[in-house]
Amino acid sequence: MKVQNIKQTAYNSQRINNENENNTSFRGATDALVSFWEGVDRGGLAASFTIQDMLGTNIPRTWAAKDVGKDLTGKNNWGAVLENGLREFLTGPSMFVVPGGVLYASTKFGAKSNAVPVQTIKDFAEIIKKSNIDTTSKEAFKKSFYGSVLERVFSNFDGIKDIENLAQKGIDIDDYIAQILKMESAKKKGLLNNIKNAAMPDSKEEILEGIIKKFVTDKKANTTGYPNFLKALITDTSADKAAKYEVKIGDLIDRMIKYSDDLYESLGKQKGSLDDILESFTKSRMGSRFATNILMGVFTAAAMWFIPRIYTVNKTNPETDPVRQKASELKGDKNNQTNGQVNFSGGGISKLMNDIGEKVNPGQNTWLSKHASSLESNWINVARPIFYTLITCFTLIPRLIQSTKRDIESSKKNGGPVQWDETSNILRRDITTILTILFAMEGMGAGMGLLGSKKSGIVLTSDILRKEDSFFKKFIKIFNPEGGVQVLGKAENTAQMSNFENLDQVIRFFEKNDENKGNLYKLLHIDAKAKNKEGKEASTFYNAAKKLFGDVIENEKLKAVDLRNYIANNKLNENDVKEFLGILNNTKKNPLLNFANKLNAIFQTVSLGIVTGFLGFGLPKINDAIIKKKYLKNDNTLQPKYSDPNMPIPAYSILNNLKPNEKQIYQYFLGNKNV
Repeated sequence: MKVQNIKQTAYNSQRINNENENNTSFRGATDALVSFWEGVDRGGLAASFTIQDMLGTNIPRTWAAKDVGKDLTGKNNWGAVLENGLREFLTGPSMFVVPGGVLYASTKFGAKSNAVPVQTIKDFAEIIKKSNIDTTSKEAFKKSFYGSVLERVFSNFDGIKDIENLAQKGIDIDDYIAQILKMESAKKKGLLNNIKNAAMPDSKEEILEGIIKKFVTDKKANTTGYPNFLKALITDTSADKAAKYEVKIGDLIDRMIKYSDDLYESLGKQKGSLDDILESFTKSRMGSRFATNILMGVFTAAAMWFIPRIYTVNKTNPETDPVRQKASELKGDKNNQTNGQVNFSGGGISKLMNDIGEKVNPGQNTWLSKHASSLESNWINVARPIFYTLITCFTLIPRLIQSTKRDIESSKKNGGPVQWDETSNILRRDITTILTILFAMEGMGAGMGLLGSKKSGIVLTSDILRKEDSFFKKFIKIFNPEGGVQVLGKAENTAQMSNFENLDQVIRFFEKNDENKGNLYKLLHIDAKAKNKEGKEASTFYNAAKKLFGDVIENEKLKAVDLRNYIANNKLNENDVKEFLGILNNTKKNPLLNFANKLNAIFQTVSLGIVTGFLGFGLPKINDAIIKKKYLKNDNTLQPKYSDPNMPIPAYSILNNLKPNEKQIYQYFLGNKNV
């Protein structure tokens, strides 16, 4: 049986199916969570880290700091509030604001292509060399360039053998080009409207959304298996390495626009053939892009190194001062202080960019060219290797340098040897915070996603754990934020679970779900017991599946191959097919999509709650308790070992009759210079 294709060529009209959903996105708590995490997903690493940083450290730690030592002093600790606020609100945001500012300056005062990764610059140059590019006008140049890039994209679909056949495959490149040009001149929604996902059909965001939906539909229709439908490939590479070079179609379009603007401007400034200008342009832009990535890291590292000098406005630590001062008062020995001092010391541009470009050219088999891609940053989203370096070396080390100075100063103020209270506090607090933010939240979300997949029958993660995986491999899969098991966001779920052109594409989705250990029986029965407000049966998807496939879906061990066999051996009612596809393609009614989005949003929210609760309230209290217990008993009396800072003197010794300052002199004479 041949199922009639249900394809929406006017892809912007697909939003009609979503309007009711968008208008009610804030009515329920779960809908609000879905919208919230969709925004976080769009923001990438910067948004994810900022949410955890703000809710887990910045706000709660600053708020809780006023109570540090209050049980000993009876006063709010405003010094600790100021220090915590400066430390937390300067450090986290700076790791994204600074590199974003560097990249903005590089594109504003340098070249737009500085926002395009090195590999993409190389790919675009190769495409132009093999294409007939029209340079008679900017519009003609853009049309021919966009068309050439898109042809490369579609030629990498495994269902397309000849790009001359694209129209017969239902792919209208001219329509893509027209929409991209329209998007270039359109206005943006604005921050507030974008957050609310307000309907603005002529905005850049909505035009791009339409292009992406069209791309998903075309890729589903012209690929086998079930790949990532949001990604495009323009790099010539082997099939097993294709995933490494795939780019989200939205990002690729943004790069096409910036690159074409920059190159056309260069064509107007330089003389010579297109090939000569292109060769010089490519080397220069690859070099300047790599230099920009390095500068983003360098300037951010410099800011991280300087920030501790800003927030350490006090010579001693206001968080540990109350306990140290209380211990000093109880000790009653004000004269036993150290006088030791510890000190810590912490051819032109164009030719240079061309030379750097030669070194980082992905076509060169050099160490630098192989590793340059790992330093690629995307606006405020710095590359993860740079981010890891910043958050460890350039956040932790300068804090430790400042803390050692203040621990020494505290020993002068309160007497006795240096105790390294703030230094140990930082090691406990910051190392735990770094590990938690980098790995714990995503790991917990992935773990809950795996459990949710097993319960619902719908695979909610990018990968799964397999029996043949070792314990170590399973651990890495769950806690590795760069790969392995990751909770799928709304965009990925929508691409996988809707935009179906025909029944075969649905079966391919079921096959992928089976391959990833999903449960087709549970999936098809997801709304079988649903009730409406009146308590009557409200299942739609299950009923549609039942009408289409009959009792075959009642087999608890149902697999996608069983549905394929049923289709091959039975004549299906086309109205039933349309009803089934209609439910899946309507994002408001699609129970699989809504369930996956809401469940994953709940998982991520729970993970965020656990992380922020621990980092914001639990960890500071643990540190406070450790420092307090070090000096004071539960009744706030001094611990015996701090009652006298000097070394123990036998009870029978006549030296016990010495005064405190005489004991100090005697201990110094014996070689104990920490008095």
